[in-house]
Amino acid sequence: MVTLLVGVALAVPFGLAADFELGAPEIALTLVLIGVYVRPQRALTATDNIEEISLDEVVLVAMLVVMAPAEVLGALALASIASSVAARRHIVKAAFNVGQLLIACVAGLAAASLFTGLPPHNITVSSVGTGMLATFLYGVCSAAIVRRMVSYATGAELKGSLRDVARQSSTRICAIALGGVGTLAVGASIYALPIVVVLVLFVQRAFASAMREVSARRHAERLQLATGTLRTQPSPEAVTDDLVKETKDLLAAQSVAVVQSEDHLPDNSISAAVGFERVLYATGRIGGGEWTVQERTTLQTLAGVAGDVLRSTQLIAELRTVTHSQSEGIIAVDLECHVTLANPAAVRMTGHKEEHNLLGRHMTEVCALKQGNRQIDFDTMVAEQQIAKDIDAVLVAPDLSGVDVAFSLTPLRMSGVHAGAVLVLRDITERRALQNAMAHRALHDELTGLPNRRLLLDRLDHALARLAKHDGQHGLLFVDLDRFKLVNDSHGHLIGDRLLIQVAHRLRRNLSEADTVSRFSGDEFVVLVEDVPSEDVLRKIGERLRKAIEPPFQIGDIEIHMSVVIGLALARPGQSRDDVLAAADTAAYAAKAAGRNAIKMASDDLLERARNRLHLESQLREAITNNRLEVHYQPIVTTRRARVVGVEALVRWNTEDRGVVMPKNFIPLAEESGLIVPLGQWVLNEACRAVQEWTQAHPNRRPLTLSVNLSALQFASPGLARQVSGALDASGLDPSQLCLEITESVLMTDLRSASRSVQALRDIGVRVAIDDFGTGYSSLSYLKHLTVDVVKLDGSFTAGLDHDLVDAEIVSAVLRLASALGIDTIAEGVETVSQWRLLEQMGCPLIQGFIAAYPLVATNFLEFWSNRERSLRAVLDSPRATAGAVEVLQSTGRGLSELDAMGTPLGGPPVGNGDLDELNVRDGI
Repeated sequence: MVTLLVGVALAVPFGLAADFELGAPEIALTLVLIGVYVRPQRALTATDNIEEISLDEVVLVAMLVVMAPAEVLGALALASIASSVAARRHIVKAAFNVGQLLIACVAGLAAASLFTGLPPHNITVSSVGTGMLATFLYGVCSAAIVRRMVSYATGAELKGSLRDVARQSSTRICAIALGGVGTLAVGASIYALPIVVVLVLFVQRAFASAMREVSARRHAERLQLATGTLRTQPSPEAVTDDLVKETKDLLAAQSVAVVQSEDHLPDNSISAAVGFERVLYATGRIGGGEWTVQERTTLQTLAGVAGDVLRSTQLIAELRTVTHSQSEGIIAVDLECHVTLANPAAVRMTGHKEEHNLLGRHMTEVCALKQGNRQIDFDTMVAEQQIAKDIDAVLVAPDLSGVDVAFSLTPLRMSGVHAGAVLVLRDITERRALQNAMAHRALHDELTGLPNRRLLLDRLDHALARLAKHDGQHGLLFVDLDRFKLVNDSHGHLIGDRLLIQVAHRLRRNLSEADTVSRFSGDEFVVLVEDVPSEDVLRKIGERLRKAIEPPFQIGDIEIHMSVVIGLALARPGQSRDDVLAAADTAAYAAKAAGRNAIKMASDDLLERARNRLHLESQLREAITNNRLEVHYQPIVTTRRARVVGVEALVRWNTEDRGVVMPKNFIPLAEESGLIVPLGQWVLNEACRAVQEWTQAHPNRRPLTLSVNLSALQFASPGLARQVSGALDASGLDPSQLCLEITESVLMTDLRSASRSVQALRDIGVRVAIDDFGTGYSSLSYLKHLTVDVVKLDGSFTAGLDHDLVDAEIVSAVLRLASALGIDTIAEGVETVSQWRLLEQMGCPLIQGFIAAYPLVATNFLEFWSNRERSLRAVLDSPRATAGAVEVLQSTGRGLSELDAMGTPLGGPPVGNGDLDELNVRDGI
């Protein structure tokens, strides 16, 4: 509106001075001008405007020559209004057009008048020249005003718009020249008018066609440039911003935007889909009119390219987000092994600060991967398209020390063509540390930190393998702590563990760094000393270790004295690790058997005895499994009437190659190997079955009681009562007939626990006896704390009964106390008549020993029970026994063998002195 007011204000002086005399020429020129303006014309772009040649400049030259200035201004205003009405322009736009035409025309007339004055109303060369000058100035001024408004509306640079006006001056001059020539030609002859019109139309169309080609080419170039720019944008946001800018510039639109939906697009806008979810639209076509096919095609092209680019950039952005969030380092390289991508983890792992520090550099300049002393050749791997998966290596960078990594390499292909490779680096420092820690734990004792059995055996294997190539010998020391179990039982396992730690420290301190000291198991340590010069040197090392353990250990407020037994063995060429370990173990076992705090060197004799012991253990195991043991039964008789009231079950082992093996030779072996538990269970089951058979076979006789010994391991078993009940149920024996004998030392180990176990047995109806009473460290007062049924006096007291007053007093005291407590007493080891008679006088109710009978197999016992019971009392009461045999027995103590030699048929076969000496020991279970 301001432009219109300015134009009107400038045109008023020309109107006041005007003399309107409109004739046919004036009306004709006005109508032609209106037609020119009604025909749509617009600037193609704001920055590269190429307009078609229009008739307004040609017609305007003639109008300025023929018509008065006021008539020209009026014709221009009328033509502009008609054009705006035809194009349905907004009133503001229409007002601007009228105003800028008036301003341009006034400016042209005013400038021309300064040089030549206003043209007269006749056609002359001078008037045509003035009109041509005024038309040129009018065109320049009009174009400048329009460009200013377009640059304002589109944001384009004003200098560029003015340069466009200057560049188009040549086109404008040609049009004005054509108008001037045509005006002169018509002025010379009216008949030249058709020729001039045809010529003007032909030139206009030819030039316009050429200009449209130039415009189309330039538009295509700019469109290509715009799409190329879109494809280079790094992010979706940058693509969207550039898309809006280029669309607005190429279409000369007032408003361009990318929206999510087409539901609310402005009127008179064009749109195209950008991908699947967004729409690009343009509105406010500068210059008015309808959107052309080219403009719609341009919009669709830009939208299509932008959609592809957006998808790519989004994918790249997502990929970059993924790679940037990875803790693994990711490096992409091209065919020449130059870095094309590196995520932050890779930048950090290679010791750099920014990604651009890596991009474009050769892989060897960025980092190196080494396996041992060999460097990974990435150039070869990339060229040969090699694949690597999770391979351990060490990452070395210029400013970085070695880092443990696992790397993977995968060929990179683009459109099916090999384009490089992707390297993935994973920091495995923590994993390697964990592996090392686990390996250390697997090969070292967790408590003491010493090498464990596995590591010792591995080093022993290597040492023995070295002996196969080089002569020499190695030493092995088997160190076993004495009475370590007592420490655990007395002070607890925590103190025991701390003691083991201190022992390990002392052993390590008294050995060289080349020696291996290991915790083999429990309280056993094994030391490997390689390249020992002689046996004497090995003995000195063992003696040094033994003395190192002698000083007391201080653990908190507790002072503990310890000793060790050490077995020594020399490893020579040809020996296996098992041979050497067995030799050292055997030597240690021999040292323990010889006494505490001792050292033994392995020898062939010790090894032979160990092999025999192992062989014996194997035979014993096989004998238990296949029921190749025997149960012998030794009668228990009453002192007064010599009646058999019970038996004690004793195990015997009759081998094919060794003959009869006495219990003292295999019971300790069974206890050490743990075979004592199945052995004791077998004896219990077999004896219960036999006694039940005898009870059923002799219903008229008083049922016999059965005494069966329990080992320490059996007694400590939590399922003892259940096992005993099982044996009773399987045999059918009445529980009251069974008496289980437990040694005094076993009961006194833990009196409270022993009391609970004894009560559990008595709860099922079984009687309990204290065996070997008097040999342990208990006092008579313990009898009232243990709810037992029987006390068995040890044979050592019975042997001294007839000549040792102390033994006699002890036996008498035990008998009185047991009687007062209601406990039965059985005297063991009774071998002479005098012992029998003294026990009878003291009131001992029951005896057991060779005077009555030896342990007998089942068939012999049944014979004894049936036939020999009566003769036993007769011998003791006969005058012959009193006068002769008894005196001999009292003087020699040789027992029933002498009575049998005299012809008296008593229990058991005659035996020699040696057999008596061997059997006169409490054997069996």
